[in-house]
Parts: sequence; C-alpha cells; structure tokens
Amino acid sequence: MLNRWFHAPRLHTPEHGEARKVIWLELFYDLIYVAALIQLGTALSDNVTLSGALKFAGLFVPIWYTWTGFTFYNNRFIVDDFLHRMLVFIQMFAIGAVAVSVPGVFAGEHVYFAIAYGVARLALIGMYARAMRHTPEARETGRVFVGGFSVGAALWLLSALLPSPWSFLLWAVAMAVDLMVPLLPKAREQTSKHPIDILHLSERYGLLTLIVLGESFVKVLTEVADRGSSGETVLMAALGLAITCSLWWIYFDDVAGSRIKRKSLAPYLWLYAHLPMAIAITAVGVAIKKVVFLDTMAIAPSKYRWLLCGALALALLSVAVIDAVTERREAELSDRVRVNVRLGSAALVLLTALIGAALDAWAFVAMVAVGGIVQVLFDMTMAPMADPEAVEGEGPAFPMNRPTLEEGSALRRIDTLGTALRRGTPNELRSDLYAWFMDGSWWRLFGVAIGSYVTLNVIFGALFLLDHEGVNNLDGTSFLEAFSFSVQTMSSIGYGVMAPDNTYAHILVTVEAMIGVLLVALITGLIFARASRPRSNVLFSNVLVVNSHYGVPMLKFRVGNARGNELVEATMRVSVLVDEVSAEGKKMRRLYDLPLVRDNSPIFTLSWTVMHRLDAHSPLRGMTPEDVSQRLFAIVTTMTGHDSTYAQTTHARHLYHPEDIVFGHRFLDVISTLDDGRLMVDYTVFHSTVRDADGEE
Repeated sequence: MLNRWFHAPRLHTPEHGEARKVIWLELFYDLIYVAALIQLGTALSDNVTLSGALKFAGLFVPIWYTWTGFTFYNNRFIVDDFLHRMLVFIQMFAIGAVAVSVPGVFAGEHVYFAIAYGVARLALIGMYARAMRHTPEARETGRVFVGGFSVGAALWLLSALLPSPWSFLLWAVAMAVDLMVPLLPKAREQTSKHPIDILHLSERYGLLTLIVLGESFVKVLTEVADRGSSGETVLMAALGLAITCSLWWIYFDDVAGSRIKRKSLAPYLWLYAHLPMAIAITAVGVAIKKVVFLDTMAIAPSKYRWLLCGALALALLSVAVIDAVTERREAELSDRVRVNVRLGSAALVLLTALIGAALDAWAFVAMVAVGGIVQVLFDMTMAPMADPEAVEGEGPAFPMNRPTLEEGSALRRIDTLGTALRRGTPNELRSDLYAWFMDGSWWRLFGVAIGSYVTLNVIFGALFLLDHEGVNNLDGTSFLEAFSFSVQTMSSIGYGVMAPDNTYAHILVTVEAMIGVLLVALITGLIFARASRPRSNVLFSNVLVVNSHYGVPMLKFRVGNARGNELVEATMRVSVLVDEVSAEGKKMRRLYDLPLVRDNSPIFTLSWTVMHRLDAHSPLRGMTPEDVSQRLFAIVTTMTGHDSTYAQTTHARHLYHPEDIVFGHRFLDVISTLDDGRLMVDYTVFHSTVRDADGEE
C-alpha cells in the first residue's frame, strides 16, 4: 500500500495497460476554473469592444495553459499523496487570485495578476521537480519542463516590477516561451519515448469544453432570474440554447469521437486548437447573454452581432483545424469534406453578421441557430452509424455463431451482406459527394439543392446590401428586397424593376449569374443521373423449396419480371456461403458456386424457376432440415440482363438465409391462359407453396 503522506510519482504510459481515469482531485481542481472563466466572461460582457475582446482572449491564454499544464502532468504521472495535494491547492489558490484580479487588468492594473500567475506556474514547476528527483525514468522529461517553465515563471514575476505597457509585452514573451516548451525537440523526444494517454487527455478536454459550454447556461439563467422573463425572452433564450447545443454536438459527436492521425505535429495541433475553441465558446456564451434581452423587432447592435458571429466562426475554424489532423470514425464522406464544410460554415457565419444589419434581432439569431442546426444534420448524415466499439455488446460484423431466429422475428429478413458495417475504412477510399448523392435518397439530393440555392441567394443578397446604391430601386434597409434581386439574377428572371447601376453591382451580377448556370448544370446532371439509372423490377420468391424433380433432389426458387418488359439474355448466378472447419481446427467461411440446371434465359418476361441439383457434386449434398442452419450461412443470387426499356444492363440481387429453405414443398403455379389466349401471371400466389405429395412440381 502507498503511504498517504508521501510516495514517489510513478510514470504512467499507455503501454502499461493501466486505464487512466479522471480522479476526484482533477474534478475538484476544475471548479476553480469555473470561477475564473466566469470572471473573464463578465469582464468581456462589460466591455464588448475590439479592445475588450483582445484583452479577454489575451487573459484566457495563460489561464487555459495553466489548466493544460496540470492536466498533462497528471496524465504523465500517478501520484496522490499529501505533498502533491498541497501543490495542487497552492495552484488553485493562485488561480483564484488570478480570477479576482481579472477586472483589474481590464482597468490597467497588472501587478496582482502577474504575481498570482507566477505562483501558479511555480506550483507546476514544483510538481515536475519532484518527479525529476524521485522518478529516475522521468528525469529527462523533468529537466525539459522545469527548465522551460522556470524561464516563463521568472518573466511573469519580473513583469510585476515593470510599468505597463512593458509589463504586457513581457507577458507575451513569457507566454510564447511557455507555449513553445512542449514543441522543443527534446520535449517531443521525451513525449515519443513516454507517450501520453490519449483517452485520458480526450476526457479531460471534454470536461473543460463542458465547463465553457456551461458558462452559456449560467450567464443566461442568472440574467433571466435578475431581470425576469417574457415571451420574447423565452424565444431568444431558446434560439441561444440551440446554438449552444449545436456547439456541444459538433464537439462531442465529431472532435471527441475522432482519432488523431499518425503525423508528427498532429497531436500538438489537436492540443493547441482547443485554445481558440475554448475562447470562442466562452465568448459565444457572453454574446447569447446579450442577445437574449434585445428588442426582438429591432436590429441587433453591431457589436453584439459581431461578437456572436465572430466567436462562432472562430469555434468552427478551430474545429476545422482539429478535423484536419483527426480521422472520423465510421464516416461515409472523406475527412476533407468535413474540413471544407467547417471552413465554409465559418465564412457564412461571418457573413450573417453583415446580413443582421437588415434583419430584426430575432431573425438574425434564428439564422445563426439554423446554421448550427445544419452543422448537426451534416454530422448525422456523414456518419449515420455508431462506432461498433461504442455500442455495448456489439460483436464482430460477421459473427460465426448466428442467433436462432424464430418464425416472424423482426430480424428474419435482414440482408446481412448488404447491411454490414464498414469499420476503419481508409479515408481516401470513402465515398465522394457524387456517390453520396447517388446512393442517398431523393430527399438528400433535393434538400442539399434547396439549401444551396437559398444559402447562395442569402450570401449575394447580403453582398448587394453592402452597397445599396449599386442597384436601382433597391431599399438599402430591406434584406428581403436584396434577396429577391439575387433570386432574379441567379434564375435569369429579370423583372426589370431592379437593375445593377455601378461597377460593384455589375461584378456581383456577373459572378452570381455564372454560379447560377453552374448550379443548374450540376443539379440537372445529378437529377438526370438518378432518374435515368436502370432499376430492376425482378421479384424473387421469399423462400426456396427442396423437392424431387425426375427423381433427383432439387433446390429451387422462383423469379418473376414484375414490370413485364423484355429482359434480354438474362443470366442467373447462385453462390452459397458455407461455414467450414479446416483440418487445423480453424473456422472459415467459404463461397461456392452452385451449378444450375439452366443459368440463362434468352427473353425473360414472365417467371423462371431456378433449379440446382443436390447430387454428389453439390456443396449442399446430403443437406437435411436438421443441419441446414449449421452448414449454411447464406445463399446469394444475382441476375444480369439487358433491359429493353432503359437500353442498359440491369442487375438484381437477393439473399436467402437458412430459415428461408422449405423442405418437401413446391411452388404453386402462377401462369395461366385466359379465354382470349393471353397469358396471365398471378403474383398474388408468387411466394405460396404447398406440401409436395408426389415429388413433382
């Protein structure tokens, strides 16, 4: 057992097989940062200007880095004795003093902040110095961080003796030194030698993200409690909540669920991109607090529009950087598409700040909220399946032991091959946008087309408003009129009421007309490609039957041409998946082709009974109702033919399971002759079978 008064720090690396969990001390440590972030947010709320935003971001950096420094130390070392807790408490008290001194920094007083922050850094240096002394394998790591952080701490403490603005300049130098320490070649070498625990680190940064997201709720609820609520307040608060929820969704469904790529700088980009993201999310919470109590029918003040949209755009840009160095699990589209969507969304959010100058406050906030909701829908569309590792009790994609399926079970007709999950697909081999549209539903295609059309017109409408005198008869305060003019331009309608009147407007009209032509061509091509794609109308019987035909056991199933057109040179192929055990005792699944009595039909217009002899040459020879589920996994049938309607080759496929085989039955006849001599195919009994009494079909 470890001595609670003192025990040496133990180096932790993932190779040791220890599941590094977040401990209570870390959670308690996070509470002081809640107070610090509240103070930062309050200071920004009282000074919503460019200068205030820069001060807010500048003070956020050292506070975030102190949290990061402790998190990395706790990730590397396992220690929880009296001395360690005292060092942690000293750092907590110092950060508390930092939080209290934040308003003073905004007022120009820097001494208390510098001293408090310097003490917080000394506490971390003490932790590394202790590990360096008592943990031999960590001495090189300790030297790097003790040496680098000591320089930064000395500069912070020295800045307390200097007047402003020299003290603030020294802060920037000290912060640059601290940020560069983990990037030094020696530090990177030690990190490679003693890797960090990515799972623990991801959980810690997830908790910090929850803290900064929680600031939005704290600020809004506190303000509502102080000032009271109304219908307009509830509406704006709901829209603000939608923005906050979309940020939560983007992070925990995308960033937190992605693997860091195996590149030298990828972990560091992942780490440092969290800094602007945390700054942005905190600023979004301040902005939401401001817009909740705006007059919903008036134009939102410019400073609040830019605070909300600028912070949200910064968050999306940060996520784009993280997306660039991570790989999304079980995504259908490539990661490059992810990055481009985040970058494009950030640009659109910034444009929304301009558009807000011509919109009522509620419409402006609603537009921002819709942008966040679209991000969520994109995430759900590009990765509709959960990671199998995250699903409790999930087995391999093709389990060797299949569950027993009762008659009428909901699982009975699952297409096992067609619904197989693709796990760990290489990023470069995932679907592109064309395949994504072709494989998706019509709703997906039309939804993206309509969304793109509306979004482009919103963008150009805002651009026309930037110079409202550039278009004749355009009300410079009406976004609706600018949007309508954009629709007329993109669609080449031109009612003649409004027209461009200067060089700026002519350039916009030219660019928009070109984009409109390209958009029409692109959408037309996609719709034509989907509409003209041949669709098979081949109907397969629900079951296979086994009976005697001319004294030979036969496996049979039936196919029908439901459309009734000519399917020329139809070719049928049947394969069987069989579970086998090799001589070495290894289980394997092998694919055999089943020879057919007739595998082609010159003209397939009615129905066709496909037959396979269960003779000595058949892989299914000797199959009985008792052992079919043990020997057989699935029967795959494929049909190819030239469709005379489409003048193209068409394909059809069907999968049969062991429970679909019926022994001793035959199919009912579906073809009869009418009184006028025409043939009739009765599909109402196409799947029906009866017990075979004489062995003949």
